[in-house]
Amino acid sequence: MKLEEKLELMKIMFNPKTVAIIGASENLIKVGGMVATNIHIGGFKNKIYAINPNPKYKNKRMYGMEVYPSLDKCPEQIDLVGIVVPPTAVLDSIRQAIECDIRTAVIITAGFGEVQSTNRQDENKTLIKTAEKAGLIFVGPNSLGIYSSENEASPLHLGMGFMTPRPGTVAIISQSGTMGALLSNMMMSIRYFVSSGNEACLLLEDYLEYFARDQKTDVIALFIEGLRAASRFKQICSELTVKKPLVVLKGGRTKSGSRATFSHTASMAGSKDIYNSFFKQAGIIQADNLNQFMYLVKAASFLLPLPQHEPLRIGIMSGGGGYGIILADLCEEQGLEVVNLRTHPDGPELIEKLSVHLPFYWSRNNPIDLVASRDFDIIPKLVGIIMQYDIFDVIFIQTHAFFRQMLNSFQPINEFGKKMKALMIGVMKGIGKQVSKTEINLCTRYPDKKIVYMSPVTTFIDPLFTKYEKHKILIFPGNPEISAAVLRKLHDYQKYVNRRK
Repeated sequence: MKLEEKLELMKIMFNPKTVAIIGASENLIKVGGMVATNIHIGGFKNKIYAINPNPKYKNKRMYGMEVYPSLDKCPEQIDLVGIVVPPTAVLDSIRQAIECDIRTAVIITAGFGEVQSTNRQDENKTLIKTAEKAGLIFVGPNSLGIYSSENEASPLHLGMGFMTPRPGTVAIISQSGTMGALLSNMMMSIRYFVSSGNEACLLLEDYLEYFARDQKTDVIALFIEGLRAASRFKQICSELTVKKPLVVLKGGRTKSGSRATFSHTASMAGSKDIYNSFFKQAGIIQADNLNQFMYLVKAASFLLPLPQHEPLRIGIMSGGGGYGIILADLCEEQGLEVVNLRTHPDGPELIEKLSVHLPFYWSRNNPIDLVASRDFDIIPKLVGIIMQYDIFDVIFIQTHAFFRQMLNSFQPINEFGKKMKALMIGVMKGIGKQVSKTEINLCTRYPDKKIVYMSPVTTFIDPLFTKYEKHKILIFPGNPEISAAVLRKLHDYQKYVNRRK
């Protein structure tokens, strides 16, 4: 099938008017039950049909869907079919789809190319040939499913992963369903998610091509175990990365990981050095680990483009000295400049203006130590002063919005302690609401400035986190090491783009 024809069919797949689920079940423990409910939970408002030949479903509805024994009994043309039947029934399901002139499918069922069995390998080959001959494209097999907010009023989640993202601008392609679902939940707002599975029909490169052309996709995230079309991948990336960032986490970098890669999706992991070299040449932002991967994707979406200064000029504002010192060390180790205010031409003047609002014993330099101030209105005053000068490209600010989480590990040993914990939780909750409102307002007041918040205690499941997320405000939780590494990698990417343009 020619590429353009394939991409046209993918438009139907990512924005279907009608969907049928072969193997839909009212048993929520089964995959068919998960898929059938997830499509409703995700907000899909177009027509959905459940397909199950079991006589017990005759003349019944399943989660509000009409149930039919086979595809040919559906009263209208189906655009996309989800397949969640046993492996031995998948080929028959594809043949049903072909007979009904359906051209797109998502095969969630596993047990094909990744299984070292002659029978399963033969059936996998027959499946590919049958679909190819009829001009049908499919995701998988062995896929967790897909998500698309191409139609924002009716987002599609045809899969078994537990996620309910909002429409966004990030596209995720993952050769591991679990990794992709984790990133989708952490991002909260995405445009696409594809668990590519075994890639028996549609390859990783096909999705990459589609998302590269999509005008509403700003960032592409990719978890990769191995490539089946390496030369095409290189060609797409060389054109893509100048226009939009591609963030990659490569699995199977060791001998043990390579073995697991083949048994997982039947792909060959390849040489670590070859991948690393190519990623660097092509301007691909490569993550070193899963945690960094998730925050690189989020940071690429929220912070790019970065200022073009070399090195990137960093300002740090911390509630206490130790946190600021550690972050300053980490930034310098990553090649970022923690600006020395005492030697910068405008530094002494800025120090004097900041000193009006800070105790006489403050650090009088960068990092700007707030010396454990509990005046939560002081930060917007200080930032307002800082913004009058062209000194910093990015400002890290330690936030107090999530400090109530520090009390989670506090285990009182008597009634007095329990009362104090309850009191402090209430106080901290109020402070969190006040501080988050102030910090969000601060970022909206300076939309062209790069303000990043740091919190040693927050997680992305905290309800307050969602408020920052809606305004595309970045928060780095936990160890500050990840923030410096992420910023350096984004700056390297920005320099690559500047050179290419």
